[in-house]
Amino acid sequence: MAITQESTSAKLRSIRKSKGWSLQDVETNSRGKWKAVVIGSYERSDRAISLKKAIDLMNFYQVPISALFDAPHADMQSQPILQRLILDQRSISQSLDENLVSVKVMIAHITAKRQDWNGQVLSLRAEDLQFLAILLNRNTSETISYLNENKFLIK
Repeated sequence: MAITQESTSAKLRSIRKSKGWSLQDVETNSRGKWKAVVIGSYERSDRAISLKKAIDLMNFYQVPISALFDAPHADMQSQPILQRLILDQRSISQSLDENLVSVKVMIAHITAKRQDWNGQVLSLRAEDLQFLAILLNRNTSETISYLNENKFLIK
């Protein structure tokens, strides 16, 4: 995938929106350093952003500059459609595996965010699987295999 001004502008908008901010929120939260009209023009590709300003803006957003240029991971592209994966929260919570400490924290965070308090199962979304893979230091295919082998998935 080629990096273009349009793709970079779209990523700028996506990053801002992922923070839940409007253009005016950026101006307010930056105490006027980043004007709403300027950020909007970067996001529409009406105005080119310099590398220095892109770095400063990404620092303000607390996002690595590489996020503007990263292509989707080949690992996720190779999976045509994420199969339905359902975590067995009971098995994970009872496991003494030290590799799962951060996974348990992640599950608690997802459960709270989705307000899914049943505490027994959790349907994984594509981004959830990516984070699990990072936490387990595996690619997504290896993560699915690990979860299956340890009976952490409900079929």
